[in-house]
Amino acid sequence: MTVKHDTKPSLISPVLVLCLFAVCLPVAVPLPPSGLSQGECLTLADSPPAGPADVALMERCSAWHPEDAVLMGDLASTYEASGQPARAEAAYTRALTLDPDFADLRLRLGTLLLRRGAAAVAEAEATAAHRIQPNRQALLDLLQAAHEARRGAAR
Repeated sequence: MTVKHDTKPSLISPVLVLCLFAVCLPVAVPLPPSGLSQGECLTLADSPPAGPADVALMERCSAWHPEDAVLMGDLASTYEASGQPARAEAAYTRALTLDPDFADLRLRLGTLLLRRGAAAVAEAEATAAHRIQPNRQALLDLLQAAHEARRGAAR
């Protein structure tokens, strides 16, 4: 008995090789208008702000990624560190509209509010954050400080 082999070339192996080659090719994702990728923006946010140049970069990063609550919170921290508390408050508030359960941002906003004398609002932020993270000492400290500030203002 003779076995007959198909001598036609198979298209499967060249197609498979091309697909594998295409998958392995490095793909360059275009950078956003800020010139920084989201990873680079987050890396920038992890370093302490050095000055106005960092504020401008963080603003561009948050404009490129407007739905990123972490990045918006980092922008708020950068504003705060550069002596712009009103802008920091607005950025914290914006970040909390994106992620209302972000307890750390509520803590930072509450601390900022307490420093500017808005003890009642600071206490409300601390209370909201405490519902999310009930065992966090920094929130308990903020609650106590805000409560004491309100009590002192009432005298």
